[in-house]
Amino acid sequence: MKKKIVSVLMSAAMITGLLAGATTVVSASEGEKTKIRMTYWNSEDTVQAMLDYLAEAVPDVEIEFQFIDNSNYDTIVDTQLSAEEGPDIICESPGSALKHARLGYLEPLDDLGAKYSDAGTSVYSYDGSVYALPGISWFEGIYYNKAMFEENGVELPTTFDEYIAACQKFQDAGILPLAAGLKSWEPMLKNSMAFVAAEYLSTDEGKSFGEQYRNGEVTLDGTWNTYLEKWSEMITEGIYTTDMTGIDHDQALEQFATGQAAMFCSGPWDLDTITSKNPDLLIDMMPFYGTETSDGWLIGGPGCGFAVNSASANKEAAMKIVEAISTVEGQTALWENNQGGSSYLEGASFELPEVYTGASKALEAGNVYCPWNEWGAAAPAHETYGTEMQSYLLGEQDLSTTLQNVDAAVQELLEK
Repeated sequence: MKKKIVSVLMSAAMITGLLAGATTVVSASEGEKTKIRMTYWNSEDTVQAMLDYLAEAVPDVEIEFQFIDNSNYDTIVDTQLSAEEGPDIICESPGSALKHARLGYLEPLDDLGAKYSDAGTSVYSYDGSVYALPGISWFEGIYYNKAMFEENGVELPTTFDEYIAACQKFQDAGILPLAAGLKSWEPMLKNSMAFVAAEYLSTDEGKSFGEQYRNGEVTLDGTWNTYLEKWSEMITEGIYTTDMTGIDHDQALEQFATGQAAMFCSGPWDLDTITSKNPDLLIDMMPFYGTETSDGWLIGGPGCGFAVNSASANKEAAMKIVEAISTVEGQTALWENNQGGSSYLEGASFELPEVYTGASKALEAGNVYCPWNEWGAAAPAHETYGTEMQSYLLGEQDLSTTLQNVDAAVQELLEK
């Protein structure tokens, strides 16, 4: 998902300090606070309400929040953990959690994990144990301008073919159907994978693909081709165009927010920006569709997983924090800055903002899926998938070559 990232330029001295990363504070004496460190690739404002709650719920523990830019996050955290140092609480992606659990860097959290649904903990599990606790789920669908649909007599689609027809109707009216910042590799990644999820990965035939893929038993090329050939109507019908590779995410968001486009693919993290640019804009969200009528699918899954460093000098304090996060109150505080998502903790539920009414059936059906979360150690290759799809759009290679290049990147990661 597109994360709320604040660009950080780090000097050599700062990088050295981050790489050292040792937890120098040990358990405090009676009456003093124990200081622990929590790292995350999202900025502090995305968890501020949770941090405020934890300060009250666990008054004897003080959390030092450390933001590390996503481009450096894995390298810095990996280096710290390999030296048996690093943060006490680590925000983990599914891929990094699996890697760190296999290397023995994380503390098992089975008792707390039992309080969450399998849908949330499965991607953070290894060898029968849970090593990270799922945060609020993220999801991405298709925001649409309600007035623009009504004024142009465009029906809301319930299948992929109907979606293509809706886009064509906007094109005939001289309206850009979909604003897309294809300068980034993310839009084509998510849009195409959502279609494959609806057509194949959600079926009995395809539900084991992720496990087989990370075990090296199957490949994208030879399996996904048929589905992506159908999805490629997004390109052949001129919905995704080559000139969009010169447009970034913020420019595409501006096009949608100012009424220059009927639709825009994104998630709750962009809602405030969209509405701040155009408070009068009436929007809703539709899911992605396959060729058959369904409730639709959203790209998404568990957010940051909260893990405890097995080498932490303040493990007891860290465990108090993840225990507090694993309460309805803790989840509510975490949701406060991530509204639109849902919690995997039993008993924790939130009312979705009205803007997601059109996606409510998909959410209620549990049709929220992130394919690369199941790629294990090869999960980072989803970026390769996105960049290879850009090359496919530009006509630099055919679909089979595109998928073969992703398979090669996945195999290289798995071999490591």
